[in-house]
Amino acid sequence: MAKSNKSRYALLGMLALFPKRSGYDLKKLMGISTQYFWKETYSSIYPILGELENEGLIAQHVSEPQGARKRKVFSLTPEGQNVLKEWLNKSPEPEQLRNELLLKLFFGEIVAPTLNKKHLEDFLKRTKNKKEMYVRIKKQLIDEEQESQGLPFWLMTMEYGLKQLQSAIEWSEETIQQLSELEKKNLNVKET
Repeated sequence: MAKSNKSRYALLGMLALFPKRSGYDLKKLMGISTQYFWKETYSSIYPILGELENEGLIAQHVSEPQGARKRKVFSLTPEGQNVLKEWLNKSPEPEQLRNELLLKLFFGEIVAPTLNKKHLEDFLKRTKNKKEMYVRIKKQLIDEEQESQGLPFWLMTMEYGLKQLQSAIEWSEETIQQLSELEKKNLNVKET
């Protein structure tokens, strides 16, 4: 099934945990919770909300104005709750990995090791920054959501992300070292 189809369940799940939210609210919530393993854009959220509403899986409400304008918010219908639970009971499909860095590294012999090393150094920097952000988010979750029944599950997904990032950091450092060795051996290779 395509990602857009699974996005339906991501939005149903968010509405199950956080009812009466707007598309903007859902994007914001996903930005601080699921973004490291499931990202959505505004351009995908709003059409999916429309489809879910047409199918009777969510209902739209007009909220009390907060400021000058009323907001359209959504909540799950009983049918939406059933569809979400049905999906949660199914085994997940195998992940389809597409990683441009690995693709470029695979074809690395075509360019100088220096270029591959630069790609890895950039990736390593971004990965370390992301890990620092996740550590902050984890601490914030523990500090602010101690009473939430969802906290253990949120921390499980956060721990997966942290371990994945740590593994990527270790791999990057080892690979940069290997590329440095290749650089020494290929001093005559022209950089492209």
